[in-house]
Amino acid sequence: MLFFLCSAWAQTKTVGGKVTDETGQPLPSASVKVKGTPIATSTGGDGTYHLSVPGTHSVLVFSFVGYKAKEVAVGSQSQINISLQPDATLLNEVVAIGYQTVRRRDLVGAVSSVTDKDLRDNPTLSAAEALQGKLAGVQVTVADGQPGAPADIYIRGRTSITQSGSPLYIVDGVQVDNALSVLSPQDIASIDVLKDAASTSIYGARGSNGVVIITTKGGKNTNGKTSVNYNNSFAIQKLPKELDMMKPFDFVEYQYERSKFTNDTTFITRFVHNSDPYSKVLSYQNTPFVDWQKVMFGRNALQQTHNISVNGGTEQTQYNLSGTYNDQQGILQYTEYKRGIINFRFDHQASQKLKIGFNVRYNNNVLDGQGTTDAGGAGTNNLRQIVRYVPIQQDGQSLDYYDAAEATATAGNGLSLINPLKELQQQYRKKSNNVLDLNAYLNFNIIKNVTIRSVAAIDYNNTNSRSFDDTVTYNARTTGGKQPLILVANNNIRTINNSNTIDYNNQSIFGSKHGIDLLVGSELYQTYTWTNGLDLRNFPIGTSPDQAFANYSLAQTVQPPTVSEVPIHNFSLFSRASYNYAGKYLATFNLRADGSSVFGPLHKWGYFPSASAAWRISDENFMKSQNLVSDLKLRVSYGSVGNNRISPYSFGNFFAPGRSYYLNDLFIFGASTAGLGNPNLQWESQISRNIGVDAAFFKGRLQLTVDVYRNSTSNLLLNNVIPVNSGYGSQFQNVGATQNTGMEIQLNGTIMQRKDFRWTGSFNISWNKNIIKSLGSQQSFTVNSGYFNTSQQPADYLVKVGDEVGTFYGLINDGYYKVSDFDAQPYSNPTYPFATTKYTLKAGVPVSGITSTTIQPGTQKFVDVNGDGKITTADFTVIGHALPRAIGGFGQNFSWKGFDASVFFNFSYGGKVANYNKLEFTSTYSNGANLLSIFNDRYRTVNPATGAQVQYASATTGAIGASPDVLQALNANAKYWIPVQGIEWDNNQTFALENGSFLRINTITLGYTLPSRISKKFAVSNLRVFVTGNNIATITGYSGYDPDVSTRRSSPVTAGADYSAFPRSRMYVAGINVSF
Repeated sequence: MLFFLCSAWAQTKTVGGKVTDETGQPLPSASVKVKGTPIATSTGGDGTYHLSVPGTHSVLVFSFVGYKAKEVAVGSQSQINISLQPDATLLNEVVAIGYQTVRRRDLVGAVSSVTDKDLRDNPTLSAAEALQGKLAGVQVTVADGQPGAPADIYIRGRTSITQSGSPLYIVDGVQVDNALSVLSPQDIASIDVLKDAASTSIYGARGSNGVVIITTKGGKNTNGKTSVNYNNSFAIQKLPKELDMMKPFDFVEYQYERSKFTNDTTFITRFVHNSDPYSKVLSYQNTPFVDWQKVMFGRNALQQTHNISVNGGTEQTQYNLSGTYNDQQGILQYTEYKRGIINFRFDHQASQKLKIGFNVRYNNNVLDGQGTTDAGGAGTNNLRQIVRYVPIQQDGQSLDYYDAAEATATAGNGLSLINPLKELQQQYRKKSNNVLDLNAYLNFNIIKNVTIRSVAAIDYNNTNSRSFDDTVTYNARTTGGKQPLILVANNNIRTINNSNTIDYNNQSIFGSKHGIDLLVGSELYQTYTWTNGLDLRNFPIGTSPDQAFANYSLAQTVQPPTVSEVPIHNFSLFSRASYNYAGKYLATFNLRADGSSVFGPLHKWGYFPSASAAWRISDENFMKSQNLVSDLKLRVSYGSVGNNRISPYSFGNFFAPGRSYYLNDLFIFGASTAGLGNPNLQWESQISRNIGVDAAFFKGRLQLTVDVYRNSTSNLLLNNVIPVNSGYGSQFQNVGATQNTGMEIQLNGTIMQRKDFRWTGSFNISWNKNIIKSLGSQQSFTVNSGYFNTSQQPADYLVKVGDEVGTFYGLINDGYYKVSDFDAQPYSNPTYPFATTKYTLKAGVPVSGITSTTIQPGTQKFVDVNGDGKITTADFTVIGHALPRAIGGFGQNFSWKGFDASVFFNFSYGGKVANYNKLEFTSTYSNGANLLSIFNDRYRTVNPATGAQVQYASATTGAIGASPDVLQALNANAKYWIPVQGIEWDNNQTFALENGSFLRINTITLGYTLPSRISKKFAVSNLRVFVTGNNIATITGYSGYDPDVSTRRSSPVTAGADYSAFPRSRMYVAGINVSF
């Protein structure tokens, strides 16, 4: 044995040397490893290394980030010097730019990209949500936490005031609306976001809001072998935060105080009556709290994802077939989202000149359950039902107990506030969506350097929504005669897309340093939309949802059906010319002409040119002597894009049924116009200017991209005021203008690489400033978000020249009226024995015309902005802005041997959120509604120690109460006003506005990949297991569920409104990736 040990020791030897790049410069921290063993080291700052190796048979592996690895047999060598070459794969990474791809190093436009690796561990079903914080200049806001909820994506701010701000989505060369919601993240190979006009103008009128190009995974050349990949994950979702509501005693105590204060004798008598002794109130001090948020949102909702793909091929033919199944329970009871996706992609090199391929994709998704968000207002707002319902369960009652008397005790409860569990049980909601995408392409090399490409696609999209409301629901009680009713809606969209291009590409046209690429093409894009809806009411009591949907004739009341059919036709011609001199000087020119049927004969066509250039400074001779900067490129661009996403046929005076009347005892059907058409309507257009720098340092270990831009949008479509003698008050005209100015920074780098350990990081931040430059003949106008959907609600957003989109408009809170705001006079009335003083508002103290109750100490108070001594809607002013000043994200990735770990944060800074939930959940326009616990610190009109009433007010008596000393002592620490305020909460105010800044730990992942030498024993080429946490923690000052929310999205200007949003969940995931 000693002999063998000595022999082994004798075979060990030390090897040294130096690792350099292709120019002879040393590569510090390069990895040097003995192949097949854990023995490794890294080079020093001068590129040198020393390593003990087991013997002459050893093989050394030299590697460095951005360079090709090299293997060298040790043999008899003791000095091994190695020169590594740049990895051409990295240098030649391609990016989709619209009808073509280019090498990333040759980009002249502003493009941000992610790959499948960036999406791999995000457990969300939406690829859009997985992009949050990952791309500079791209803001992703998920509407709320409901399964299947849509996401809003804005690229470089908001441009239009009245029209859609969503980007154009291109999937494998074909436009697909809302593509990120119909694709499985597991099927995506890369996403490239085009941000400046140099990149987007090739798409003309469809590219004004940016372009998102998605490339799906295709097959690979596996020499005829088939590869099978299976991805599976299971997740548990939980409610991360609850709103803090009043507990039973606080609730009953306030209801008692409210009934005394308002002299309301209709309060639900099973708790307490205003004539009851205070001891009955005190008896609720130890009553168990029914936490309705926990009852309704508290389940451990399960989510599962299964994805299997089969791919392979030869050099000539590649294929990829994948299937995805998602099943996600919502954290709200009775909500669930199921989705199935099948995707097949086939590519075949039929000959040396001809390549063909096709893609078939089918998506079926079904959403069950009501959710919480409803634009219809408070009556159909299930979050209100959950949060505000009575927090007490009496003996013998089930959790879904329903008291018919409770629903009719007051007008407010009669409209909506009933047991939330019973409400959901009495509702049936199902929304199903089926999408079939078929597309095929042909590439043909006519002659050398000349290629024609044709892409044809057809898309079928059907959405069917069905809702059923049983007898106790809000809809049945208010519009259905307390009988069941149903709503049925169908929406069908057929899209045809065909593009044809001819491309001449010669990179050595005038010698080896000159290259040109000329592209011309045409595109046809047509959509046909059919919609119809049914509203059937007064079904017999006891009718089930299945019976109602199966037999419409059971309905006793049938509303007139709604039917519409809208065709839209677009045809385009486009061209691109690119020049490249030795990879050092680059230039690109684009021109597109778009024709659209949505505009009248005078302005059917729009023309959108752009130009861009780039200079690779790092290739200049004066840069050769330094080794800090390994790549440096300067980019500039200027161009025009448009927007044709307006209501179709607004240019004409079209008549629709309506305005029927009686004449000579006959009912005459009439028709009327919806508005005054404008034959001069034309394209919204945007001029984009961009300056950018791409740089790499330390042999490519650190990459930096900086872009500065200014986008000016003009000809915005607005309802402009016109003379009343026209017969109309306004007309759609091209009169508006906005401007977005900003800066983006993206950093990626390898922070450390040692032996088997690698640490990389990324960071991006974007600043954007929006400003409205023109509103035509107007200087400003207001917009009502309709968060409560009442006729009394004043507008809550201001659109004003010189300000920005998403400007909140409302009153400035000034606490409440103090006792010192009133003159106190002696008072005596045997009906109110507690009242010894009458309070009259002092001269000079603003009188609230907003407040519907008699002003008294404790009444909510606002700032008299215009100084007229009255508080009215004339005192509305700018109170905040919704758009954030900066957004971004940063992440860290670690790998050591088979282990990997990552963490990613996203953040938003500077925007405000209108917490309209807080406005409603702190007012009591009807009794029996619970309040946020912050109003335990309210101004008191009943002494909580004794139950004695100390204050009262009415139109007859005025404000009366105990002496000033008593009221001041009782309310010395009061922070808030008396909640009974009539319609005050319908008015937007600074009390609702909160700081929307946040820092979110978006995902944390830990994974382990089994060594291949072990997995191959089980016929498995790769096996990885992982655990992930999503939405782990959010650092924010926002008091609502989540600051990253926008529930009123019908208008681009109503950003940042939080009312009735379905809370986002926290997710814990375990998964496995297996390849065979």
